[in-house]
Amino acid sequence: MSSNSIDLPAEGAFLKGKSSDRLVVILHAYNQTPQRMGQLAGAVRTWLPDSDILVPALPFSIFSFADPEQVANEVIARIDTLTTENYGEILLIGHSIGAVLARKVWVAAHGMTSGNGSNAQPRPWAAKIVRIVQLAALNRGWMISSALNPRDRVYWTLGKLWGNFCCHALGRDPLIFGFQRGAPFLTLTRLQCLQLQQSLGSNAPMVVQLIGSVDDMVAPTDNVDLATGAAFAYIEVNDVTHEGIVDVTPASREALHQAICGRPGDIAALALNPTDVYDLHAEDDDYDLHRPPRPNRKVKHVVFVIHGIRDRGFWTRRIARVMRTQARLDGDFCKTVTSTYGFFAMGPFLLPWVRREKVHWLLDQYVTVKSLYPDALISYIGHSNGTYLLAKAMTLCPAINIERAIFAGSVVRSDFEWHHFMGGRIKAVVNYVATRDWVVAIFPNGLQAMGQDLGGAGHNGFEDKQAVNVRYIDGSHGAALASEHWREMSDFIFTGDVPSQGLVTEQDCSVKRLGAWAPFICVFLVVAVVLVFLAILMQFSPANLGWLALLLVLTTAIKIIVTKL
Repeated sequence: MSSNSIDLPAEGAFLKGKSSDRLVVILHAYNQTPQRMGQLAGAVRTWLPDSDILVPALPFSIFSFADPEQVANEVIARIDTLTTENYGEILLIGHSIGAVLARKVWVAAHGMTSGNGSNAQPRPWAAKIVRIVQLAALNRGWMISSALNPRDRVYWTLGKLWGNFCCHALGRDPLIFGFQRGAPFLTLTRLQCLQLQQSLGSNAPMVVQLIGSVDDMVAPTDNVDLATGAAFAYIEVNDVTHEGIVDVTPASREALHQAICGRPGDIAALALNPTDVYDLHAEDDDYDLHRPPRPNRKVKHVVFVIHGIRDRGFWTRRIARVMRTQARLDGDFCKTVTSTYGFFAMGPFLLPWVRREKVHWLLDQYVTVKSLYPDALISYIGHSNGTYLLAKAMTLCPAINIERAIFAGSVVRSDFEWHHFMGGRIKAVVNYVATRDWVVAIFPNGLQAMGQDLGGAGHNGFEDKQAVNVRYIDGSHGAALASEHWREMSDFIFTGDVPSQGLVTEQDCSVKRLGAWAPFICVFLVVAVVLVFLAILMQFSPANLGWLALLLVLTTAIKIIVTKL
């Protein structure tokens, strides 16, 4: 332990400096307490002896259900209790999710408390935040990835199972789920940071991020947020782990000192160049090119084209090409996003925690689009589960704004309340209703009657008059994706011209009957599966049931080892 380490109490501490001309706020990591930040606090006391140091205790235990938004507000309230008018500047230092919280404190202090445009009054001390130091930050959110060692991957997998149970059985989100990649809290924070950075320009605080070269907890794609952190100074610290980056050791001392106290020129000399930073961020999607991304203000419209279940989305590129061609003919510059979340089978689609992961994927994509095309309107074309992703994303995250949306084969609830979003967050919605969409008529429609957040809008249409239902398109689940509809889709996206009603005036009678009986069909299928499972179990003796259970456990363990480890 460093000889300058300060013995901090678990309940947090406020340490007065010699002249109190600066405030340094240190935010600890997940499953840690202020005690873990003793070495860092001691180093700050040595390097900046005139500074006051605030190390609050955060509700970051493994079993915490605290709201991250509220935690940030509590930190701000704690700073409010100090005599902030005496401070010439304020530094925020955060470790792991504490680094994300530091960014949230920054934007919330500037009055950005929500994503719906209703901001609060900025704190008097907000403009005094001149530097944010991030240590092994989870800026893009955590994922269970190859960066974790095998033991931790098992722990995180089990923790995620427990968290999903709490979310969907108890209705309570664990705190750590707010920092998952694409989570609504994290998405809102990233979008607010992006907006505030653009607003403040050169007056925005300097952000220095330290990255451990042997971080065994966070992958570079979780650590480096190119969408909202392109202007950060990234310093790689050799032979330092995720947890050890807060320890003041010979390996990290110089990097920590420069990040906290260094002049911009000295920090730039230590920082990675943009190309090297980009090399750390290696993922295959629409935005990973071979050079650091730069905002393109020439693009005035971006159109998402997102596929549904049991579909690899090859058709999305064809519709996207039509959109780009139409925009070019109109003299506009349009970009399209046809990224895929992978093949999504019917079984996983019925599981709410798996569907939520796909919603998080879309939220992460949205942030990237906003960073690359800051002046562009964003429209959306979705099929099947692609429609659910947008509706759920808009419900969960108030910062998601869409110009126009087209739904085909929609699995959104028929009673979705579009009027809550119209005007401020979305301008218009067109929903194609097919004549023979038995997939939606039976499964999502039946689940709607059972209280799930899926529904039969692709079969019944939306009840809310704010959405335009195009009745009826002759065909089944993918009928609206036929090429004959592409031009009218393009006209609606770019000009707002609503497609004319379909030539067919009635749905197929057999499909209508299936829709009417959908709840009973779903209950029957569930009961049938349970009875078949019980019938199979009855074929085994009690002793053999134990061996069967062991076989299932071993099979599951082997699958985890093969796919996760």
